[in-house]
Amino acid sequence: MAADTNQDDDEGINSINVTPLVDVMLVLLIIFMVTTTKIQESEALAIDKPDAQTGQKLEPKQHHILLTCAKDGTLQVDHQPVDGDAAIKDAITRKLAEGRDLQGIIQCDEEAQVRSMIHLVDLLREAGVKKYAIATEKPKATTGAPS
Repeated sequence: MAADTNQDDDEGINSINVTPLVDVMLVLLIIFMVTTTKIQESEALAIDKPDAQTGQKLEPKQHHILLTCAKDGTLQVDHQPVDGDAAIKDAITRKLAEGRDLQGIIQCDEEAQVRSMIHLVDLLREAGVKKYAIATEKPKATTGAPS
C-alpha cells in the first residue's frame, strides 16, 4: 500500500476508498439473484406445454389473462392459484374491466385432461372474451434419423 508522505492534519479527506462499497454491493447482488431464482422456482407451476409446429409468439404489449391447468388438476389465473369456477370468472371479469380487448391464453400441461382445457375456454367465452389462444412450444429437435 502506498502511504501519503504529506501528513498535514489541517487538510480534509480528499479521497474516499469505494472498493469496500463495491464489494458489498456485488455480494448483495449475488444474494438477490440467487434468492429470486429460488423463489420463482418454488412458486412456479411446472407445465409441459404440448408441441406445435405452427405456434406463434404473442405481441408482448397485448392485454391478456393467463389460465393455467396442471396435470394434477391445479388451476391458476395469472400465476395465482384459484379454487372453483367463480374465482376464475371473477378474475376474468376484473381483467375485462381494464380493457375489452382482452385475450385469454390457456396453458395446459400435456398430461392434463382435455376437458380442463375446454372448460377454461368455456369460462372465457361465458365471461365475454372473444379472443383466446392455447399456449404451445416448438418441438424439440431429435438427433436421430427419422425411421
